[in-house]
Amino acid sequence: MADVTGTYYAGDAFIGYGAELRIGQGDGVAGSPGTPETFVAVPDVTTITPGDGTTGVLDITHLRSPDRHREKKATLRDSGPFTIAGNYRPEHGAHKLTGGDGFLPGFSLYSLWHDVTEANFEIGMPPDANNGVSPGITLAFVGLVTRYQVGAMTLDQKVEYTAEITPLRAYDWTV
Repeated sequence: MADVTGTYYAGDAFIGYGAELRIGQGDGVAGSPGTPETFVAVPDVTTITPGDGTTGVLDITHLRSPDRHREKKATLRDSGPFTIAGNYRPEHGAHKLTGGDGFLPGFSLYSLWHDVTEANFEIGMPPDANNGVSPGITLAFVGLVTRYQVGAMTLDQKVEYTAEITPLRAYDWTV
């Protein structure tokens, strides 16, 4: 969309339907284009909430600061954890320590948390016909599963799970 300053225009929105969380299986060979890492999607994900992006601020005020006002300087950026929620499926390899269903041992959502293992993650968003993004947006990052919680088990509701994946380095959205 072009600059909309001072114009009237139809609204637009992006919906998350079709997005997926994918976990790298550690099977690629670095520097070898013929052997890329395999990524496997976690099933039944209902919500992916990206972490907040923050920037540290340092107070550099001194006794002669202009206009009797505090002075500040930006420091480092940081990325908060992604929160993932979904339907808990204890029989699926994504939630087993041993993997399965495409997940290699040690690379399921549960085993990454259990073994405190770093991994490559991708959040894929499908093409959106409304905004013309094609083939879609992929957010790739290196992270650590820092929270894994199975939800309440009740008489008449599905059991859900929540996980947090903390990015370990800077990342960027790519189209």
